[in-house]
Formats: sequence, structure tokens, C-alpha cells
Amino acid sequence: MSSWTPHSGTPHSWTPRRVLDAVTAMEWRPEGAIEVLTDDYRLVRYPDWALDPTFPAAQVTRSRAGTRPAAEVIDEVAARVRRWRLHGVAWWVSSATLPPDTEATLCARGGKQIDAVQILARELAGGLPDLDVPGDVTVELVTDERTFRAASMTAVRGWRRKEPTGAALARELADTLRDVAAWSSFRVVAMIGQQPVSCGGCTLRAEVAQLWGAVTVREYRRRGAYRAVLAERLRLAREHGAALALVKGRVETSGPILARAGFAVYDEERCYWLSI
Repeated sequence: MSSWTPHSGTPHSWTPRRVLDAVTAMEWRPEGAIEVLTDDYRLVRYPDWALDPTFPAAQVTRSRAGTRPAAEVIDEVAARVRRWRLHGVAWWVSSATLPPDTEATLCARGGKQIDAVQILARELAGGLPDLDVPGDVTVELVTDERTFRAASMTAVRGWRRKEPTGAALARELADTLRDVAAWSSFRVVAMIGQQPVSCGGCTLRAEVAQLWGAVTVREYRRRGAYRAVLAERLRLAREHGAALALVKGRVETSGPILARAGFAVYDEERCYWLSI
């Protein structure tokens, strides 16, 4: 367990409170998910197509039980997860989690930390970072079936997910093209030669660019593809009115690149696996 305080280098016009409020809007509810939303927590049963070896099916993405004991809330969630015939739940905690002893209670019940991400943000008004993208990496905006299939294949390979069905791909393609036409959300794919190697998405909500889903195929990592995907998403987001880029990054992978790009750390989220 650990405590967390905002990094001293946070941008001046976006307070930690404003940034952390914006994080709530990043919650992902994919097609086919079951969402249990109460006053005390948000529990999601993700569809099988969205799962990968590191992404559990049942997750508590936030818990804000201000008056109920943590043990009581955990028991309630565990009962719901059992009805789904699952053997455990992943529970995310942060500085905003209530009651404050939720993390300690999870650990006392045998919860093991399995993941951690930082909440990072960067203002875009002052210009864009130079990410020194290699010349052999090109990036395309996903605007048609060819680029969509390239991005989808990259995500499947990068995350080691099951390939979606033809019907699911058709629905996702239609959604993607509709969103990019309205500039509410977009995806980009990076290529080395003719090979798609990295991809990532961005959702535009008012002034905030929510960066999500960035992944690079394992054998092409450390060749600048993630930097290219990041740079293009920041450029397009700023071009379409975003004043702040917001992302969840892992310390060991994207974190150092994001730090060099001027992102500041606002909080940390830790994930515990609780067997049921």
C-alpha cells in the first residue's frame, strides 16, 4: 500500500481537482459489458472479446462508499461476481477511494496488487512536444476500412486478445467512422514500411483529449512507434480544440515517454486481485 500526492510539476491552469474530475469521464463501457453502478461503486463485467491475459473480466473501477464499511461493500461485490460464475474481481483504488481503509481491507482479505497506473496530464496551449519520431515510422488517421483493419489487427496482436467476429468488426468500423466524422473520437495507426505496428485512440470531450488504447506489437517496441502515435494524437487533439491531454500510463512502459513529453503526474491507481 502507498499514499500519493500530486507531482509538484502539475500545469498551472488545470488544478489537480479539475484533472481528477475529468478522469471519471474516461471510464470504458464496451459493447456487451454489464455495468453495475451504485452510489458506492462501479462494477463492470467486461465482454469476453475485450479480455486479454492481463485484463480481468470483473473489475471495480471506482469505489466511493463514504458511510458503509469497506468489508460490507466488498462482500456485496463478491456476491455479484459469484453470480457471474467468476473466481475473482480486480479492484482499483486511488487517493479518491472511500472509505480510506478499502485498500487495507482488500489486502487483509488476501488481495494481491496486480497492476498500477499513473494519471498524467499535459496542457496543449503552450505548444506540442518534439518526440523525435524516427523517419521510418509513418502514422495514419483511421478513416476507412483499410486503416481500421490495420489498427484492429494491431490491437489484437498487441494486447493478445481474441480476434473479434466479423459482425463485431463491422459494428466497430461503423462506430469508428461515425465518431471521426464528428471528431468526437478518433484512432491512429503507425506503420513501419507496410507493417502496422502501433495504434492508439483519443476521445474529445470539451477541452479534454482522453488518450486510450495505445499498444505496440511486441517485436516492434523501442523503435519510436508509440512516440509517433502519441505525437499524432496530441497534434490532432489540439487542432480540434483540446486544451488538456489526459492519459493513464504505466510506470515501466509509457510513463517515461509521457514524462519526456511534458506530462505531469496527478495521481496513481493501484489494482488488487481478490479471489472469490
